[in-house]
Amino acid sequence: MSGDVVKIDKDDPSVAIVSINRPKNLNSITVDVLDGLIDAANEIAAAPDIRAVVLKGEGPYFSSGADFSLFAAAMSEQDTNKARVIGRKGADACNAWENLPQVTIAAIEGGVVGGGLAVAMACDWRVMGADAYAYVPEVAVGVNFGWGSLPRLTALVGPAKAKYMSIMCEKHGANDCQDWGLTDFVVENGGTLEKAMELAIRTSEFPRLPVQLIKRGVNTHAAALSRATAYADMEDLLLSLGDEESTAYRMKTIEKIQNKGE
Repeated sequence: MSGDVVKIDKDDPSVAIVSINRPKNLNSITVDVLDGLIDAANEIAAAPDIRAVVLKGEGPYFSSGADFSLFAAAMSEQDTNKARVIGRKGADACNAWENLPQVTIAAIEGGVVGGGLAVAMACDWRVMGADAYAYVPEVAVGVNFGWGSLPRLTALVGPAKAKYMSIMCEKHGANDCQDWGLTDFVVENGGTLEKAMELAIRTSEFPRLPVQLIKRGVNTHAAALSRATAYADMEDLLLSLGDEESTAYRMKTIEKIQNKGE
């Protein structure tokens, strides 16, 4: 599946464990990862024996967010329509996960950054390790927080905190995330998969139909206005990538990151 950058395992017959499998790159999200997440969601949606899904990152880190290759692909594509297709994959992946009929739980160790947080927010519940953090660095690289993230973040933490998280580019620890409503459970480091599996197995023991109907009902209500605010994400990204001030700031940020790596 997409070069094995996304894996599906089943330790329990009724629970699928999906892993973003780029641990050497802190599970940064590439086009292949997005394709893999979409493929995994489609496969799981068509599997009636699977009643719950756990999403995790391989290794000690959930995801460092969108790989710079995604921005490069969108910027280098001369055909605007093709560039929009590349950029839209993130929203497609998040929507595919949000629309899964099964209950989904993100097991977050280490960090959940940018696009990684976008995917985690498309899940029903989030479990974070005690030292894990959430971080939205998009403004620091001169782009908007897209992929349908703002409506989901606002629904979870409220308008003021959604703006603070998305604009101020600060890391937020697990306890703050729980206080704000971004995560649902905080456990010892290394224990997120166990807790997520506990929730998944408990969920799978209930009758499938009412569980899925309740999920659909809640999501329909919570996301009723999402399309009205997230439809322009792709255009906002392309606009930001072409903005002179945003581009200059992005280059400075990239230079700082590269210098730290030396």
